[in-house]
Amino acid sequence: MLTLRCLAGAARANAALAASLFAGALTIASCEGKDGSAGLLGKAGLFGSLAAAASQSQDPCTLLSASEAEPYVGTLIAPPYRADEDNGVPAARGTACVFHGTDRMLLVSFSSQGGAMVGRTLTGVPDAMNKVLAHDTAAAGMATMVNKVMAHGRPGPWDSATWIPGGALTLTKGDAVIRVDMSGASGSETEAYALAGRIMPRVGHPLDYDGAKAVAQAPRTPTRPANPCSVIPRPEVEAAIGPLAGPPSASDSTSCTYQVAAAQGVQTYTVAYDWGNGLQGYNRMKHGMAMLGGLMGTPVSTPLDTMKPNAGMGQALGGLMKMLGGAAGKGAAPGAVTKVGFQTDTTLKGPWDSAMLLHGTQLLAVRHDVFVAIDLQSADYEKAKALMGTICRRL
Repeated sequence: MLTLRCLAGAARANAALAASLFAGALTIASCEGKDGSAGLLGKAGLFGSLAAAASQSQDPCTLLSASEAEPYVGTLIAPPYRADEDNGVPAARGTACVFHGTDRMLLVSFSSQGGAMVGRTLTGVPDAMNKVLAHDTAAAGMATMVNKVMAHGRPGPWDSATWIPGGALTLTKGDAVIRVDMSGASGSETEAYALAGRIMPRVGHPLDYDGAKAVAQAPRTPTRPANPCSVIPRPEVEAAIGPLAGPPSASDSTSCTYQVAAAQGVQTYTVAYDWGNGLQGYNRMKHGMAMLGGLMGTPVSTPLDTMKPNAGMGQALGGLMKMLGGAAGKGAAPGAVTKVGFQTDTTLKGPWDSAMLLHGTQLLAVRHDVFVAIDLQSADYEKAKALMGTICRRL
């Protein structure tokens, strides 16, 4: 099972299976042939020069207006601004434009160079994977998923289109590369293509807008503290979850653990923080199960998602979690799953921008672009919600 630190720190990769398959496919496609010739990517690599070129390209914020983005992300909390594509940090020379709503965000990135190479690669990689895996029956499933991840896109006013499920649409037109990243919004392929139809006519014909100037008005993430246990004072923690059995424990700069002695055993509340690009990471987590279900052909939900266990079932679920290593050690209290089951609830209300219960084992929230996760595997759910509310009010 994922630890909370792992969960929060890697949340932005919750479209991760698709992305890793994509990266693996690119790696295979870039291998040299037997004759020593370069693979599909060329010896310089696919994206080696794109970042530098993109910073000199057309301002990505001139491809889409605020009013055109708002149907997909809601009312913007700041004018569209340029940002680093990798982490969403506002940057005057950033290669992406961020359209930031209260609970959703959209990234549009642009490079004026590399489109022809990117287009050849994205259309050729599935064929390369199929050739590599053609004689390996054990890897047939991998080839199928790669084809789903990198299926040829819909026709339109572009040369090539590739959709990464749950995340981004990559388009090429001549030597231009455009990326419409919906992972922080709905994750919808249909919506990504709708936006692409608006964006493409602006390539070389920009809107009158300065995304670099708007960086000064971009929302700012709260300062990351050196000690994550300092986010909220101990008296406020105890008001939410009860008297602590000892001092809070920080494993590193991203997580803090609180323990409470209860009649059922020791309740452990491990709180993990992701201090950058939290809204995008949260939304990727939120629609990640649908993305994985589509890739693997598995149901998006099961009856366990909504079933509240009775006493006997709760005891059985608690035993299962302990067997799987979910409860933190000998003498640990039964976790939230014994009362709520493996429920997922994305409608939680509180002093956060968005929050959800994920499969009865994690409580997740985002506030001012900080992603917070609380482990429920040996914690009380209602007390964890109170603790989350206290944290988000501080953020």
